[in-house]
Amino acid sequence: MHTLKRIWQRHRHGDGPFSHMFELPADADELVAIDCETTGLDVRRAELVSVAAVPISHGRVRAGAALNLHLQAPASLDATSIRIHRLRPVDLREGGDVRRVLEQLLAFIDNRPLVGWCLSFDMAILNRYTKTLFGFEIPNRRIELSNLYQKRLRHRQPEQVADLRFEQVAADLGVPVMGRHSARGDATTAALMYTRLMEKS
Repeated sequence: MHTLKRIWQRHRHGDGPFSHMFELPADADELVAIDCETTGLDVRRAELVSVAAVPISHGRVRAGAALNLHLQAPASLDATSIRIHRLRPVDLREGGDVRRVLEQLLAFIDNRPLVGWCLSFDMAILNRYTKTLFGFEIPNRRIELSNLYQKRLRHRQPEQVADLRFEQVAADLGVPVMGRHSARGDATTAALMYTRLMEKS
């Protein structure tokens, strides 16, 4: 988020429960990998099904400290999306309502930078909800893994065209794919990709 927008939002929400999110992070080595599963790919209509966040601390992935949240089954949950993320209405019976889930997520990520694969999609979904429910978009700095990977490849093998399939990038980095198309699995894989890219940069 642009600095001026962060300052404006901090002024507007400075006395609210999320005021801390608009401060700059104190520790540059604390990040969070994030991933969402949704009912579709249209950011204007897709509904949130699950979201996970995995802390990265000083180059180490803290998978055991991950946040993994399911929501109540939205009305738009259909067979097409279930085939991808394998979350059926019965699996979401104990899911939380969207406000409660997002409150937990925002408290967890705090003001730490966010890491992810196709992060702009996840943030567009989340921001659609947070803007409606809380009046602001998530201000955290974003780190898109595909950009980091392409930068690394241009530096090391400038003649090679990047294959940006998630599984292929993970394989190239020597990272195991953990539960593909589950929020926690993809967030954990993203966290591992990030630490490997930092090692190899």
